[in-house]
Amino acid sequence: MKCLLYVNWKKIDFLIFLYFCLAIIFCRNAAAEGEADFDWQRQGYFLTRYYQDTHEDAPSETQQDIETRLRLENKIELKNWDALIQVNAESAFEAMIHKDEQSETDHDLLLREAYLKFNKPKYNFSLGRQTVTWGKLDNVVVLDRFSPQDYKRFILYDKQERKLPTLMAKFDYFGENFDIETVFAPFFKHSAVRIFDSDWAAYDQLKRTILQGPYPAAAKDMARRIRTEEREGLVDRALDNMQCGLRWRARMEGTDVAFYYMYINNSLPGLREETANGNTLKRFLSYPNNTNLAQLLALAPSNADLTLIEEYPRTQVFGIDAETTLGTYGLRGELAAALGQPYLRSDFSYVRKDTLTLGIGLDHTFASNLYYNIQFIETFILDYEPLFPEEEYGHQITATLTKEFLRGKLTLGLKHAYNISYGDWMLNPKLTYKIKGGLEAALAGFIFNGKPTTTFGRYSKKDLFYLQLKYNF
Repeated sequence: MKCLLYVNWKKIDFLIFLYFCLAIIFCRNAAAEGEADFDWQRQGYFLTRYYQDTHEDAPSETQQDIETRLRLENKIELKNWDALIQVNAESAFEAMIHKDEQSETDHDLLLREAYLKFNKPKYNFSLGRQTVTWGKLDNVVVLDRFSPQDYKRFILYDKQERKLPTLMAKFDYFGENFDIETVFAPFFKHSAVRIFDSDWAAYDQLKRTILQGPYPAAAKDMARRIRTEEREGLVDRALDNMQCGLRWRARMEGTDVAFYYMYINNSLPGLREETANGNTLKRFLSYPNNTNLAQLLALAPSNADLTLIEEYPRTQVFGIDAETTLGTYGLRGELAAALGQPYLRSDFSYVRKDTLTLGIGLDHTFASNLYYNIQFIETFILDYEPLFPEEEYGHQITATLTKEFLRGKLTLGLKHAYNISYGDWMLNPKLTYKIKGGLEAALAGFIFNGKPTTTFGRYSKKDLFYLQLKYNF
């Protein structure tokens, strides 16, 4: 059994350690003096999931996957200081079993949110590891771009659960009929994405398939040398990589309206070629057939040819969102203009384009506890030229349905996303039963379909179901 044991202590920096010390000092002093000047609230959950792939497609793919998470959340209110300390920690374990009976295990010990917050009548200020949620739509990204996300399991978790905390300062000011929120992150942290060697990687298990398959030695040598690397200096702890954002929000005649500005790096990578032959490499990675493999081998590629640079380009985002009600229906929308987004031309060379994204959502809850939420998202690429695989106009629709039974103990849910422009789609049914005293069980599945170059189609051989047990305490 291959064991990959790694405890991620580097995420626990000096600032986070200082928060622990502050919490202990304040609480111990208050207890010693017999003063009720603090309130310590503790909660958390233990979650375990068993994933089962629905079909055996390749020896390198993961057939079974067991995941466990233990989350501990601590909120300490310092009443004499009008402040609170939030410290959340998580331990995660994963065991992956492949068709070839090889197994991998991985373990992480992470400090999640950890920050100090001061609350005043007209403002509040917080400093530490935090997340930001902006925009009005559910589980899609239009304006909600400040906090990176964990895509190592694609979208098997909801967007809020995928968010990764980063070191930042937040300041909120509350006016008469408006509020202003500013955020500043001194360093850049990108979303967690796997490029190779995972069922949920951008290029799947392609390298492993070549190395373990009936391919010539030259092809296997080439596969070993294919790699990506982050642009130099991108994640250095320097103010050159700072991120900042501003939201102004007000209520106007029954409608919540907000305006946004963000100066950030794109959190998802675009792959830039280091040499012209890198475009041939990207063509092979996107269409891994024998013809493209032969063309790449014929170039006798060097290490530079087989190296792609992960670009997270600097971008500015301008946006607006709004939310209101139409009788018993909720209506909301978002509009974002993002400058310099990464794309690939039809010849697979790297290019940047400005984009406009519009999203509109409608939701309603019936008296029978049936809830539905429908969202339409439109993307427009400015100064368009033939791109891979994007079209000039992109149309997507998402839908969520939930129905409660047995006085809320049993919930049947269904999520669906369909990219109209590309014909790919995702279906996520889920049945959840609340057993007793914080314990609940769930049975769910994911079905993906579409062409291999589309968002959902690339995972069309990754259909799965999973069993979940979760205990909230």
